[in-house]
Amino acid sequence: MEDGLVEGDGEVATPGENSRDILKAIISLKNGLYKKIDGVQTKITEVRKEIQECTGRLAHAEKRISDAEDNVNGLISKVSTLESTVKTLSDKVEDLECRSRRNNVRLVGLPEKAEGLDMVTFLEKWLPEALGMESRETLVIERAHRIGTLSNNDPRSARPWTLIMKFLNFKDKERVLKAARIKGNVLYNYELVRLHPDLSAGVHKMQRVYDDVRKKLRDKGIHKHRIIFPARLLLTHGDRSYTFQTPAEVVHFVRSLGGIKASLYATLTGKYA
Repeated sequence: MEDGLVEGDGEVATPGENSRDILKAIISLKNGLYKKIDGVQTKITEVRKEIQECTGRLAHAEKRISDAEDNVNGLISKVSTLESTVKTLSDKVEDLECRSRRNNVRLVGLPEKAEGLDMVTFLEKWLPEALGMESRETLVIERAHRIGTLSNNDPRSARPWTLIMKFLNFKDKERVLKAARIKGNVLYNYELVRLHPDLSAGVHKMQRVYDDVRKKLRDKGIHKHRIIFPARLLLTHGDRSYTFQTPAEVVHFVRSLGGIKASLYATLTGKYA
């Protein structure tokens, strides 16, 4: 048996040469693997560094979020306190404004220039006559003027501007309003005029919520009702008087009447009940 192997080209390769080739291939493969492993380790190191950075940022973000939540809770408490303070101050301002107007009466519908050159003298003379007050009940009006800033494009600008008067004595103001309620229709040269207490915008808005329910009451023949300060409805039914704090209370009262008032209740419940 021969020591060598016969190659295809006739050359003979010895076992030592084959071993060296294999060793070289293994070393080459090993070096390639080392290079790839080094690259992978480098990438792992970079990823680990990025993860550490992200972990640090996440911890910092969590701390900031926690601090922000603490601040928000503190701000919520402060806002709640401020809202309460604003509400208290708004109520005080509303009360002070109402007190500053407590001697005032608004006259709506009086034709322009009917008062002539001296508005105070005209009102002191005309009001007792128009309201049927006794001649001895003299009125003292401190000042009076018209108010209104409607533009020419506003259809309401054709109406006379409202006249506001301030009585020197609160009792005079009350006597005038009471006489107007008793009189019912107050006329000037056959034109209907109305007298109202002078209210702040806030109180007026509170009272306007009763407009719809009062209209329904009048439509059903219940006329003995009026608004009392600041925003309550006084209704007289039979021999008794009732005071309501909200329109819904009026609706429930009408429901309790039963009988012919059931139709009135049906027209109101859709809005307030």
